[in-house]
Amino acid sequence: MQNEPQRAELLFSNASITGIVTTAGDRNVKFSEAAPQMGLSESDVARLKRSIGLDQRQIVSGDETTSDLCENSARVLMQGLGLSPADVQGLIFVTQTPDYAAPATAVSLQSRLGLPVTSMAFDVRFGCSGFVYGLGMAFSLVESGFHRVLLCVGDVASKLVDPTNHAVAPIMGDAGAAIMIERKPSKSHFQFYSDGTGARALIVPNSGIRKTPEDEGMPPLMHMDGAAVFNFTLQRVPSMINDILALGQKDASEIDYFVLHQPNRYIVKSIQKRLKVPDEKMPSDTQSRFGNQNSASIPGTISGFLSSSYSSERLTSLFAGFGIGLSWAAALVETDCIFSPPTIIGIRN
Repeated sequence: MQNEPQRAELLFSNASITGIVTTAGDRNVKFSEAAPQMGLSESDVARLKRSIGLDQRQIVSGDETTSDLCENSARVLMQGLGLSPADVQGLIFVTQTPDYAAPATAVSLQSRLGLPVTSMAFDVRFGCSGFVYGLGMAFSLVESGFHRVLLCVGDVASKLVDPTNHAVAPIMGDAGAAIMIERKPSKSHFQFYSDGTGARALIVPNSGIRKTPEDEGMPPLMHMDGAAVFNFTLQRVPSMINDILALGQKDASEIDYFVLHQPNRYIVKSIQKRLKVPDEKMPSDTQSRFGNQNSASIPGTISGFLSSSYSSERLTSLFAGFGIGLSWAAALVETDCIFSPPTIIGIRN
């Protein structure tokens, strides 16, 4: 008889989020204004607005990169927390749009932020579930002895899409978030999952070293099988959320906010309906306002819609990321009056 596989679960008691800052791209793009370039009619625009919540998004207007957005967020975060670069022992940079294939962007970001050479810095190439994966890594380092770890997450996904592709282009936004994790008593639970058999459901072909016959002639731009992603989400995410609640011995009524990755409003609302979570506990408008912020969408949702609550209240949150990989992950996290200003639009000089 084959043994049941052991779950990838982590439990922490001495790591806590103390601040979240998100910077979104400076250029606002209205779906209705961009639609003609995509070959969409007024009736198409009305239908897509109604069905999946497409409205507007924030993207970078120039050559800004994910690390530029994250650097801006990190500087505001450290200033808001009253920290100096020497107070940080680690930097984790989660993105699918690094500055270069090599070297790791995290090391460049470490230098730009003035973090000491005694600090650890590394990249994680993840997208939609990347915030929860990165958060779990940061919590692990702090639980193991680090005092503070800076987690930077995000993408300039607008640079990965064909602007005429109506299936992908109007969804993607650009954002970079910075999150501080410090050694502080707090209970949290994490679960992680991955299924590489679905890797081609969301893929940027011909973007690395591997070349395959099925990628021949395809440009290095995001390709999405929307039906496969939607089916994966409804199959995996509600059960994961129920599992993480069971792991943390929590009832859904005890969770202050369910903050999910925001691919589009229809998907989030579909999950919400299955879980029977009230509107006020599960924000769903991030993609409609800022675009799909990829690994920054969970902190981006907090910055965009919940900053006042996170700044002033002690909260129990359930975070869930899911998508490209395919990968999915969830966390139950406690926070207590963290530094959490509203979303910053554009990089500050």
